[in-house]
Amino acid sequence: MTAGARPEPGGPGPLAGVRVIDMTTAWAGPMATRSLAWLGAEVIKIEPPRRPDGWRGFLTGGPPHHYPDLDPGEKPYNRNLLFNTQGHDKLSLSLDLKLPGGLEVLRRLAAVSDVLVANFTPGVLDRLGIGYAELAAINDQIIVVEMPAFGSTGPMSTHQGMGKTMEAACGMASLIGYGDDAEPVLTGPAILDPIGGLNAAAAVVTALELRAHDGVGCHVEVPQTEAAAHWIGEFVLEQLESGRSFTPDGNHVPDAAPHEAFPAAGEDEWVVVAVRGDAEWQALCRVLDRPDLAADERFATLAGRLAHQGELEEAVAAWTRTRDRREAAETLQAAGVPAAPVCDGTDVAADPGLHACGFLTTLTHPEAGTHVYPGLAFRLDRTPGGMRRPAPVFGQHNEAVLTGLLGMTAEEVAGLRASGTVTDEPVVDDPPRRGPRRVRHDPARR
Repeated sequence: MTAGARPEPGGPGPLAGVRVIDMTTAWAGPMATRSLAWLGAEVIKIEPPRRPDGWRGFLTGGPPHHYPDLDPGEKPYNRNLLFNTQGHDKLSLSLDLKLPGGLEVLRRLAAVSDVLVANFTPGVLDRLGIGYAELAAINDQIIVVEMPAFGSTGPMSTHQGMGKTMEAACGMASLIGYGDDAEPVLTGPAILDPIGGLNAAAAVVTALELRAHDGVGCHVEVPQTEAAAHWIGEFVLEQLESGRSFTPDGNHVPDAAPHEAFPAAGEDEWVVVAVRGDAEWQALCRVLDRPDLAADERFATLAGRLAHQGELEEAVAAWTRTRDRREAAETLQAAGVPAAPVCDGTDVAADPGLHACGFLTTLTHPEAGTHVYPGLAFRLDRTPGGMRRPAPVFGQHNEAVLTGLLGMTAEEVAGLRASGTVTDEPVVDDPPRRGPRRVRHDPARR
């Protein structure tokens, strides 16, 4: 963009014309604002020069698998796949709120914006002087959405949250494992963050609908642990009513059998099969060419199949391990048996169905190159939204936002740059000063 040009508008989605200030980091928050950008909102990401979004990674480079061709390049923070996956269609404004002029810029931006989203711990926005009350005094239509890990009240309100810790806190970890495990099993960060992000995006849309009716904004809190807890509500209710705790048993579930991942031909190749009812069981027996299993009274009902899962799984595995996982899944599906190959990232990126439906989009990033990016699982007919631009490089839209949108003069922008409030690249601070190092003496050398 040239200096003084207004930012590129959002897309043609249902949120076209909505401007969002994105003060989030890592996955859950950026997932929320990414969803809004997908729906056509103009999302302006605020990144402190000395502490950019954590998903840009280490400024000097991190794990090689986070970068295209395993190469961090000269500016790793612009090539990190984590950030670039969650940053599409956003604008990047580098802004240090703790340096001269930073807060004033943020307040000017809030005056012309519809939404601000942040995933700090409770109280951070208020301490900075940009909480809902302060921003509503500037713009009574603004919606402020905060995404604390454990809410703003209660004994855990000050705790920081990560996907792993919130997964444990909301009860999910107790539902994963093989029943006799000595330790709980976690999925990692793959569950909680997207749940929190999608709940926050839904909260924004809900608040916008409310504002359309009464004309004023509001403050919305989306505690991420609470957002996740309702996903396992039936297990919570069962324990409250019966006093019994659910005992995980690997891939087994109480309403289907066989229900397992079975080995397919090749190394570490798998196909998943789920048989829910008697008709699907009979269909599975026909595919396996095992009329003896179909006629066995022990397996005639779900209860019987649940009681003899080990024997059934041996029979299914004997058939699957001689076949390609995709061939096996397609054969079973054609017969009316739910099945699917276990796919890795390479499989998903090349999936013709996901390309055909528009879930996968090819974008060219100025520093990361041309790659396939995953979309989101909602597409509207008249206002489809989608991905149009790659994630921004750090500070890419500084001039467009400051001069084009906020109408700041060249002198004002120069002052922000001179103070380090606005930069075009992240700033690597000097190492923190430490006191004299304490040396532990070896008693044997005295």
